[in-house]
Amino acid sequence: MPFPVTVVVQRWCVLLAGCLVVAACAGTGARAGGKAPAVAPKPEDAAPAAVVVPPAALPVAAGLGPEILLPDPKAGDAEVGRVGDVVLRQSHAYARLLSAHPKLALDAVDLLVFDVLVARHAQQHGIAVDPARVEALAAAEEQDVRQRVREEFGAGMDLERYVWRLFGMREADWRSVLRLRTAQRLYQGYVLRYLALREDRVQVRFLVHQDEKVVEEVVAKVRQGADFGTLALRHSEDPSRREGGLLPAFGRGSQHPAAAVAFTLQRGEVSAPFRARWGDEQRWFAVYCLERLPGREVPFATVRDEIDAELATRAISPIETTAYLLRWRGELDAQPEKQVAPGR
Repeated sequence: MPFPVTVVVQRWCVLLAGCLVVAACAGTGARAGGKAPAVAPKPEDAAPAAVVVPPAALPVAAGLGPEILLPDPKAGDAEVGRVGDVVLRQSHAYARLLSAHPKLALDAVDLLVFDVLVARHAQQHGIAVDPARVEALAAAEEQDVRQRVREEFGAGMDLERYVWRLFGMREADWRSVLRLRTAQRLYQGYVLRYLALREDRVQVRFLVHQDEKVVEEVVAKVRQGADFGTLALRHSEDPSRREGGLLPAFGRGSQHPAAAVAFTLQRGEVSAPFRARWGDEQRWFAVYCLERLPGREVPFATVRDEIDAELATRAISPIETTAYLLRWRGELDAQPEKQVAPGR
């Protein structure tokens, strides 16, 4: 028997779409369709149809404090859809995602945990984003998207139609989401880089290979004056070989295998070959020390410009994000009543 199906697009869905468009930018093919579809009543004997309600304009945030990274404490378990008299809620969507794509669901939880930790550290160290900086970065990214849309689709496609076709969002809503996500990314960059410069760090190149003899030969050549980065490009089995095995500077809490010996080396020194776990097996490693960086106990305000310049040339890497999560998520684990991640 036919029954009506209604899909309500909540603000959280809009934010998710905005995050995706920020990550993907242009270059993704536009979906079929043009103007916003009209929502018309359906006869009761018609086939079930999904009615998408365009999101209302997003409210302008009162400020850009670290709380923009935190879940809305007033949010209930909102309805996201309805099939006849069956109400579908956000918790149902997550439960279904967890059963169908568990890694994707848990990755989303990790992202929430990451944002909560960043917000707490921003509040603890008095880290705040400058609205003018957020606007400048978002405007530059928006201009880049506009340029890509023009290059890919020509004069027949403007940003408003592109955003609607791809995400079902009004341009004004997309622009609001872009600015919110820009501020969140800026907090993430500020916190990770500021905490890093407060502690002793080391920057290294590393090489990993399953054959001990290959690593021994590399170490011997480096000690005779060969360039470690060139040899890593040639021999390493890690994707970082494209950058000569270069790792972002890290502190003593890093879980990377290179950290096991990095702090025993001085600038320009290469380690002896050593074995360590790499994925599900043991591999042979060598590490070359590029620089030792002493920690600096300084207020955030005095290094904001330095961090801004660094982020402009080198964005936060997945290695840094993973290292931060591994080191700091214990703050949540120590407070069971505040945990948001399921047991793993």
